Amino acid sequence: MIVTAPGSSANLGPGFDCLALAVELPLLLSDTEPAEKAFHRAEPNHPASVAHAAADGSAETLWWRSPIPPGRGLGFSGAARVAGAFMARLERGDDVVDARDRAFAVAAELEGHAENAAASAYGDFVVASAGHVGRLRFPEGADLVVWSPPSSTSTVASRRSLPARVPLDDAVANVGAAAAWVAAVATGDLRGLRAASADRLHQPTRLEARPDVAVVFAELSARADVHAVWLSGSGPSVAALADSTLAPVVAASVALADGCSVRVLGVDRVGARIVDGPLET
Repeated sequence: MIVTAPGSSANLGPGFDCLALAVELPLLLSDTEPAEKAFHRAEPNHPASVAHAAADGSAETLWWRSPIPPGRGLGFSGAARVAGAFMARLERGDDVVDARDRAFAVAAELEGHAENAAASAYGDFVVASAGHVGRLRFPEGADLVVWSPPSSTSTVASRRSLPARVPLDDAVANVGAAAAWVAAVATGDLRGLRAASADRLHQPTRLEARPDVAVVFAELSARADVHAVWLSGSGPSVAALADSTLAPVVAASVALADGCSVRVLGVDRVGARIVDGPLET
C-alpha cells in the first residue's frame, strides 16, 4: 500500500501555531519496497517510522519519497508523521476517515503543535486550537509562490529565540489579524489579507536573524499583485499568495542566488489519502 500526505505552510503571519495551508508538495509512503529508485528506506528514527510505530503499525519497514525540502518551513516532519500514522491505522483496519483523525492526533502530539499536522491530515485551510481543528475550503484561483534559500532552519532553535512575553498591544494585533485571515477565507475575499498577514509575535525576530530572507520578504511585500506575504512556518522559506494567473509572474521576479529555489504551489484539497492499495479513498 502507498499513502500520501501533503506538506504545509504554517502560521500565515499572525496565526502562530494555529493557522496553516496544505500545499501540493506530497510525501509518499509505502509499506513494501517500490520498484521506483526514487524511494528511500525510512530508518527507525525517521519521523514517518516513529509515527507509524506510535500508531501501532504492523509493517516492519517503510519507504518514502518527497519533494518537500526538510528544514525549510514547508511541513516535512508533519507530512511524514501524518503519513506514517495514517498508514498504521489503515493496516489496523480503520477506514480512511478514522485513520485521518488518528493520524492527526498522533502527529500533533509528536510535533508539539497541531497546525502542520492538521493541514497534512485534512488538507485545505485549517485552524488548529485547543485540540480542535476547523477546516475551511480555501478560495479558488490563488496559488502560493514559495522562495527557499539553500540553508535550513531548526524549528526548535528558532522557537527558543522568541520572547517569552509580548506586549498586550502586539497580542491584540495578532488576534485581530488571525481572525481576519479566517474571515477572508470563509467569505472568499482575499483582498484584506495584505493587512491580515501582519505579525508582531515571531516574524520580526526570525527575519532579523536571517537578513537574506528579510530582503526577499520585503521585495515580495512591496508588490501590488501579491495578496499576502508570510514566513512559512519557522522559515527560512517565504510564501506569497497571488492570483493563479499572476503567480508565475511573481515567481519569475524573485532574484535567485546560488542554491535558492522558487516554486508555485497550489493548495492541497484532500490531505492524507491512499494512492495505491486494497482500500478505497
